[in-house]
Amino acid sequence: QARAQAVGLSVWRGVGQCSLGATPVEGTTMVVDGAAVLDPSAILFAVSAALIGFLAGLWVRRRTGSLDASTPPRESSVARGYRRRDDMCACGVLLPKICTEQERARHLASNRHRANILKLTTSCKVIVTEEVSEYRAAATYLLEPDDCVLEVGSHVGGTTKVLAGLCRKLIGIDQQADLVAQARLKLPDVQFEVLDAFDTPKVLALARSLAPSKFHKVFIDISGSRDITTVVRLMDMYDNALKPDVMVVKSQSR
Repeated sequence: QARAQAVGLSVWRGVGQCSLGATPVEGTTMVVDGAAVLDPSAILFAVSAALIGFLAGLWVRRRTGSLDASTPPRESSVARGYRRRDDMCACGVLLPKICTEQERARHLASNRHRANILKLTTSCKVIVTEEVSEYRAAATYLLEPDDCVLEVGSHVGGTTKVLAGLCRKLIGIDQQADLVAQARLKLPDVQFEVLDAFDTPKVLALARSLAPSKFHKVFIDISGSRDITTVVRLMDMYDNALKPDVMVVKSQSR
């Protein structure tokens, strides 16, 4: 320490910088073999501070997308979704942005494009809602007095009560017997069946009971958080088997 003072060597704690001609800071240097060196605790402190700063920088970059104002932030998933839809063909096929005009023209002339357009024009209309209020409002707006309606996922009859006053015939199905029993007590004039929504033969049997009419509208609520592939599979099954005019689906899946 005395030798360090003699040559005027000092160390700034936590920064690791040295200067000549300054008063040493006590505890930051030590003498080894006659030479002034950094105290190990000061080195450890400086390295720890640098590591914390590095990790903080990574966290900020992850949160904002960039630390450099000249670098644009990362594109959000919502923005990417809109950008993707800008390149979607009317037939539902996603066309890459790098497609040339000739490639787009070939797609429009392809059998795939024609088949998709035919299916879209012959399929029923689909309305998707997220909330119960929207689901029931759709019923108020869409149902006609002469409609026959299938409600898939009738639960205890909350939405059924809304539907029943707007159409000629309503059948509610649910796979849980206890829920169907409660619904029957609340709405004794409505037909409820314990039925798996994917049991096609039994669903078709319900449709045949309406002959010569059919299910004009189908309302589907099989738990709003059900994965989208399951919901789409059920919709496709009903579209092919029942051929309704409109399907209204409550789903929060993405």
